[in-house]
Formats: sequence, C-alpha cells, structure tokens
Amino acid sequence: MKQVKHIYKLITLFLNRQESPQERRALFDWMDALPSEQERGEQELIEMRKNTRKRLLSTINKSQKSIRISRIVRYSSVAAAILMIAFLAVRYWPVTEQEASKSLLASIPPGHETAIITLADGQQINLDQLALNQSVQVGGTLISKDAQGKVIYRNVATGKQQVQRNTLYTPKGATYDLMLSDGTLVSLNADSKLIYPSSFEGGDRVVELEGEAYFHVQKTTNKARFIVKAGQEQTEVLGTKFNVNAYAKEQIQTALEEGSVVVSRKDIGQSVHLKPNEKAQTVQGKLVAAAVNMEDVLGWKRGQFCFDGTNTAAVMQEIARWYDIDVSYQRIDRGPQYSGKIPRNISLDKLIELLNFADLKTKAVVGSGNRIHLIIT
Repeated sequence: MKQVKHIYKLITLFLNRQESPQERRALFDWMDALPSEQERGEQELIEMRKNTRKRLLSTINKSQKSIRISRIVRYSSVAAAILMIAFLAVRYWPVTEQEASKSLLASIPPGHETAIITLADGQQINLDQLALNQSVQVGGTLISKDAQGKVIYRNVATGKQQVQRNTLYTPKGATYDLMLSDGTLVSLNADSKLIYPSSFEGGDRVVELEGEAYFHVQKTTNKARFIVKAGQEQTEVLGTKFNVNAYAKEQIQTALEEGSVVVSRKDIGQSVHLKPNEKAQTVQGKLVAAAVNMEDVLGWKRGQFCFDGTNTAAVMQEIARWYDIDVSYQRIDRGPQYSGKIPRNISLDKLIELLNFADLKTKAVVGSGNRIHLIIT
C-alpha cells in the first residue's frame, strides 16, 4: 500500500510538471515493470488497458479541460497508471495475501450459541458466563438460564417497578433462544439485535428487531397485541408463530408459520393480512402477500442453510454472517442461482469443498487482523 501511495504521488507530480528528473525516472521504471501479457494473460491485459484509457479520457475531459488533445494523447499512457493502480489494487490485491491453509480452515467452527444482554443502564451480561440453571436479578426482573441454555425473563417484583429497556445481541456466528416475561419464545439468528422491555405491563407488547428472529407468541388473558417493529415494517399478532428477516440493507420479509398476523409499512401506508405459509414482501413499492416454503425459511433454526433459486451474493451473505468471515468477488457476474441444503454445523474447510462442488469457486486467504477472506473466483 505504501508503494501505491508513492506511485500515485509520482504520477501527480508528473501531470503537474513538478517532478524532478529522479522522480520521472522512478515513474518510468515502475511502468516498465508492470505485468506483461504473459504474466497476466494477453486478452485480460488488452481489456484492462482499453477500459483504463476510456476512463482516463473521461476523467481528463472533466477535470483538465484546459489541456489540449495533443497533450492528453502524449500523457495518457502515463496518466493511465492512476487508474491502473486502482484497478490492480481491487482486482489483484487479494492474490498477494497469504492463502489460508486447510488446517486453519478446519479449525474455524460454525456458529454457536452466545449472546450479550445490555441493560438500560449500559451494564452488560455475557450469557456465556451465566451457568445452566443459574439466575441473576436486575431490579424486579429475574434473568435465568435453564438446563437447555435458554434465557428466561420473569417478573418477580412485589410492588410497582420501573420497566427497563433491554437489548439482546447475537454476534456473527451465533444464535440464541430467549423467553420474554409474557412467555413468548424468541430465537435470534446471527448478527441480530432484539430490543424488549424487562416486563410487559398491560397494553401492547412491543419489541424491536434488527436482523432475523423467530417468534412463538404467547396469548395473554387481556388479549394484548404483540408487535414487532423492524425498520419501516410492523407485524401485529395475538398468538402465533412467525419469522421476521430484517437485516440492514436487505428487504424485510415476514413469514407466517401458524396463526394470523397483520404486516404494515408506515412509509407507504399499506398493510397485508398473512395466512399460514405466506410471506409479506414489498414488490415495486407495494406490500403484498406471497406463498412461501416455511421449511426453507426456518432452515436456520434446524441447523441448515436452505437455498431455493438463491443468487451467489445472497448465498455468500448468509455464509459470511454465520462463519464471521469476509467475502469479495473477482468476477462481476453474481447471477447464477443455487438450490439445496447445507448443514450449518460443518467446519469452514468442509463448506468450501461443498461450494466448489456446486461450481461456486472460492479461494480462502488470510486478510488483515488474521480474518479469513473468501474470494469468489
């Protein structure tokens, strides 16, 4: 990266006619050392030069209108190095990283159960450190972990207690199960956050979600609505089982397994009533109901990746979230679609073997901070 900055400086000096003879010679030496056709492949280099020259002329026309065409032609081969640097950094930089060994990939486990509760006062409870059948009391709320590892909230206050706003966060590569104070069961997928009150005291039961979660809502004697807010979308129920997928920068989808829900969007002022095995999604600015395979939707709860005509980008997004890795693409085409099921409990090396077998070619390297980086080739 230091060399890239140095070359960029030399090019800038040259274009402004401020370079010294030594700096000019260093720049020309660097250009002579650029990869040849044999090293990169003749057709690839021709395309690269064609694209960089096209972008170069566009850039020069916009930013240096005072330069005559003859000067553009004179300097274009050198100035193209600016774009060449950016192209090589994006296109070939991963090749210089250390390739991840099979033993290293085998040591990277799939996701597991872990989460952190953040209380209203900022105090954090790492649930890994809460033993099975152990409890901790916060105000009028008892937080305990049962024999199966599920966290349970119980209101034990004898008098009126102030309701606290709590947050349960599951990092990448983790899931967690939670029972709210009303008996509602929530399963949180990886890289997700649920904001909820320490207890529900009459009126609507409202929670907020970022990421993905499955809800088994408990009916109450006063028939209080249970409301899940996720971005611009809101799901209202009395007692039912449903899944909400609301990751950032992805389309929100609510899918109903059992019961009845009403999904609404405040930004477009529309709502839709879902029946079992239907999902709510926004299509061309309209909120609509569509049939859905709940087996696939809830695959993550059964320990499976379930793909049904899923494109490469969406497949790799799920995998990156579960294994807490980074993903990039050497090829632009992310259109191929994949269908099938993959266990979520296999190590990363086994997963890569399955991806390659499905013709989703990947290469693993060790990036900055010793993070694993999967490159789709």
